[in-house]
Amino acid sequence: MATRSLIGRSWWILMAFGVIAIVFGLIAVFRPLAAIAALTWIMGIMALAEGVSTLFMTATAYRGAGKGWLIGYGALSILFGLLAIFDPLSMASALLVLVGIWLIIAGVYRLLLGLRIRRPVPGQGWAAPGEGWTVLSGVLALLLGILLVVSPLSGLVATALWIGIVALVYGVIQVIAALRVRKAFAGTR
Repeated sequence: MATRSLIGRSWWILMAFGVIAIVFGLIAVFRPLAAIAALTWIMGIMALAEGVSTLFMTATAYRGAGKGWLIGYGALSILFGLLAIFDPLSMASALLVLVGIWLIIAGVYRLLLGLRIRRPVPGQGWAAPGEGWTVLSGVLALLLGILLVVSPLSGLVATALWIGIVALVYGVIQVIAALRVRKAFAGTR
């Protein structure tokens, strides 16, 4: 009975998560660049803390092999963190350009793979069924990669919109769950 009472009294926690998610979702949908900047800024703070703690741990307590790798990792984490904190949109754009380059490479690979497996094997017919899907995925990856390299800002906006929509759906589900929990446990105090 104590668990039921605790759940009944805690409905407001679900409500708070839901409201926060809805507010963030609305910001991400209506101010996508601000949302991306905020997310990148938070990632920058986390990277900065990771870098400082890694360097501190390496300098004070670490005695094993690979100390140079840890120092390099800590320094890169601090650098990434500072860049993300002081210029979050440029950092997010740079990361999307890297994703775009990777998508271009992956798209070319899939396209060539799909065309290669499309050739018939003598005496066996086609080498692989459904090779058209591989070609299609290659073309789509190639197009998305080019879009991200040419216009990373468009990629940032699209990413923020997707994050915002997911946050809105999550928030609404949390609010509904909170109201149902509140109603279900209204008499268990």
